[in-house]
Amino acid sequence: MMPKITVEQVLKRRAVVVGPDDTIDKVAKILAKNKVSSAVVVENEEIVGIVTDRDILDKVVAKGKSPKEVKVKEIMTKNPVRIEYDYDIQDAIELMMDKGVRRILITKLGRPIGFVTAADLLAALAAYNSEEKEAEEMETETEVYGICEVCGQYGPLYKVYIGGQEKWVCENCKDSMEQ
Repeated sequence: MMPKITVEQVLKRRAVVVGPDDTIDKVAKILAKNKVSSAVVVENEEIVGIVTDRDILDKVVAKGKSPKEVKVKEIMTKNPVRIEYDYDIQDAIELMMDKGVRRILITKLGRPIGFVTAADLLAALAAYNSEEKEAEEMETETEVYGICEVCGQYGPLYKVYIGGQEKWVCENCKDSMEQ
């Protein structure tokens, strides 16, 4: 069963906002300063696009254009894929797969708050699955049989700690210690 984890819970990259008329040179410096690979392009308080380090490399640097002359609006991706902060990560995964993207803009009441990448979602699922597996292992622990270290009876044993020391005791002794 898929965990009920919201995209906001796995959000690691806060939104960096730039304008459509900013130069690529300025945006590259902003991305580097903030140690992020994407920026949200906002005009008149509306999200109009995103620009990524890949856009800068592919559409400016690789084509020999001057980063000081190219404007964000010339290379940005318009109408970026986005999802509200309170949606489940399953929704984000399905949206990424449907749209064929590796990152999604997270919004809160329509305002940009950050990005979630496919790697972020996979890491969240892996952590959840690891925790779930540990819980299952604890529930399905194999029974240990032997002689109770308290009363000497033979039967299923349970590990307990008495005075900081590990002891293997029968169910009756375990129950009497818990009271």
